[in-house]
Amino acid sequence: MVKVLCVCVGNIRRCRSSILVSPTLRRLSLAGLLLTAASCAPTPTRWESSGPGDAARDEAACQARADEKAVLQLPYGNGPPVYGTYSNWSMITWKQAIDDERYYLARALMRACMQEKGYRLVPVSPR
Repeated sequence: MVKVLCVCVGNIRRCRSSILVSPTLRRLSLAGLLLTAASCAPTPTRWESSGPGDAARDEAACQARADEKAVLQLPYGNGPPVYGTYSNWSMITWKQAIDDERYYLARALMRACMQEKGYRLVPVSPR
Protein backbone atom coordinates (compact mmCIF):
# COMPACT_ATOMS: atom_id res chain seq x y z
CA MET A 1 0.00 0.00 0.00
CA VAL A 2 1.35 3.44 -0.93
CA LYS A 3 0.58 6.37 1.33
CA VAL A 4 0.91 9.92 0.00
CA LEU A 5 1.04 12.92 2.30
CA CYS A 6 0.75 16.40 0.81
CA VAL A 7 1.19 19.68 2.65
CA CYS A 8 0.38 23.08 1.17
CA VAL A 9 2.32 26.11 2.37
CA GLY A 10 1.18 29.25 0.58
CA ASN A 11 1.33 28.53 -3.16
CA ILE A 12 3.80 25.63 -2.75
CA ARG A 13 2.56 22.07 -2.47
CA ARG A 14 4.97 19.49 -1.07
CA CYS A 15 4.17 15.79 -1.24
CA ARG A 16 5.88 12.83 0.37
CA SER A 17 5.04 9.20 -0.31
CA SER A 18 5.87 6.10 1.64
CA ILE A 19 5.26 2.42 1.13
CA LEU A 20 3.60 0.60 3.99
CA VAL A 21 4.85 -2.96 4.45
CA SER A 22 3.05 -5.53 6.54
CA PRO A 23 4.93 -7.04 9.52
CA THR A 24 4.66 -10.51 7.93
CA LEU A 25 6.34 -9.30 4.75
CA ARG A 26 9.10 -7.67 6.82
CA ARG A 27 9.75 -10.92 8.69
CA LEU A 28 9.83 -12.95 5.46
CA SER A 29 12.20 -10.43 3.87
CA LEU A 30 14.50 -10.56 6.89
CA ALA A 31 14.45 -14.37 6.91
CA GLY A 32 15.28 -14.44 3.21
CA LEU A 33 18.13 -11.99 3.70
CA LEU A 34 19.59 -14.03 6.56
CA LEU A 35 19.29 -17.26 4.59
CA THR A 36 21.06 -15.68 1.62
CA ALA A 37 23.86 -14.36 3.82
CA ALA A 38 24.32 -17.74 5.51
CA SER A 39 24.53 -19.57 2.20
CA CYS A 40 27.39 -17.32 1.08
CA ALA A 41 29.68 -18.37 3.96
CA PRO A 42 32.91 -19.96 2.69
CA THR A 43 33.54 -23.64 3.32
CA PRO A 44 36.35 -24.16 5.84
CA THR A 45 39.40 -25.91 4.39
CA ARG A 46 42.66 -27.42 5.63
CA TRP A 47 45.91 -28.60 4.07
CA GLU A 48 46.26 -32.36 3.59
CA SER A 49 49.18 -34.44 2.32
CA SER A 50 49.39 -38.10 1.37
CA GLY A 51 52.96 -38.30 2.68
CA PRO A 52 54.55 -37.50 6.01
CA GLY A 53 54.86 -33.91 7.09
CA ASP A 54 53.64 -31.32 9.53
CA ALA A 55 51.11 -29.15 7.70
CA ALA A 56 51.18 -26.35 10.29
CA ARG A 57 55.00 -26.07 10.21
CA ASP A 58 55.14 -26.23 6.41
CA GLU A 59 52.37 -23.65 6.11
CA ALA A 60 54.19 -21.27 8.47
CA ALA A 61 57.43 -21.67 6.49
CA CYS A 62 55.65 -21.13 3.17
CA GLN A 63 53.80 -18.09 4.55
CA ALA A 64 57.03 -16.49 5.81
CA ARG A 65 58.74 -17.05 2.45
CA ALA A 66 55.67 -15.78 0.56
CA ASP A 67 55.51 -12.61 2.69
CA GLU A 68 59.19 -11.87 1.99
CA LYS A 69 58.73 -12.38 -1.75
CA ALA A 70 55.61 -10.18 -1.80
CA VAL A 71 57.46 -7.31 -0.09
CA LEU A 72 60.34 -7.60 -2.59
CA GLN A 73 57.98 -7.74 -5.60
CA LEU A 74 55.73 -4.90 -4.44
CA PRO A 75 57.78 -2.19 -2.69
CA TYR A 76 56.21 1.07 -1.55
CA GLY A 77 58.42 3.08 -3.89
CA ASN A 78 58.58 6.87 -3.64
CA GLY A 79 54.97 7.47 -2.77
CA PRO A 80 51.77 8.09 -4.68
CA PRO A 81 51.75 9.64 -8.13
CA VAL A 82 50.84 13.32 -8.16
CA TYR A 83 49.25 14.74 -11.30
CA GLY A 84 49.30 18.51 -11.35
CA THR A 85 48.04 20.19 -8.22
CA TYR A 86 45.07 17.87 -7.59
CA SER A 87 45.46 14.37 -6.18
CA ASN A 88 43.04 12.03 -4.43
CA TRP A 89 45.91 9.90 -3.19
CA SER A 90 47.40 10.20 0.23
CA MET A 91 50.31 8.22 1.56
CA ILE A 92 47.92 6.12 3.69
CA THR A 93 45.72 5.08 0.77
CA TRP A 94 48.82 4.49 -1.35
CA LYS A 95 50.31 2.11 1.23
CA GLN A 96 46.95 0.43 1.82
CA ALA A 97 46.57 -0.31 -1.89
CA ILE A 98 50.05 -1.85 -2.01
CA ASP A 99 49.38 -3.84 1.20
CA ASP A 100 46.19 -5.22 -0.35
CA GLU A 101 48.10 -6.36 -3.44
CA ARG A 102 50.83 -7.85 -1.23
CA TYR A 103 48.22 -9.85 0.69
CA TYR A 104 46.77 -11.45 -2.45
CA LEU A 105 50.22 -12.10 -3.93
CA ALA A 106 51.48 -13.66 -0.69
CA ARG A 107 48.39 -15.85 -0.48
CA ALA A 108 48.93 -17.10 -4.04
CA LEU A 109 52.65 -17.70 -3.40
CA MET A 110 51.91 -19.58 -0.17
CA ARG A 111 49.38 -21.82 -1.87
CA ALA A 112 51.84 -22.55 -4.69
CA CYS A 113 54.54 -23.39 -2.13
CA MET A 114 52.24 -25.77 -0.26
CA GLN A 115 51.19 -27.47 -3.49
CA GLU A 116 54.87 -27.90 -4.45
CA LYS A 117 55.39 -29.69 -1.12
CA GLY A 118 52.58 -32.12 -1.98
CA TYR A 119 49.72 -30.59 0.00
CA ARG A 120 46.23 -29.86 -1.26
CA LEU A 121 43.33 -27.92 0.22
CA VAL A 122 40.41 -30.11 1.25
CA PRO A 123 37.11 -29.14 2.89
CA VAL A 124 36.90 -29.73 6.62
CA SER A 125 34.34 -32.43 7.35
CA PRO A 126 31.68 -31.51 9.94
CA ARG A 127 31.87 -33.50 13.17
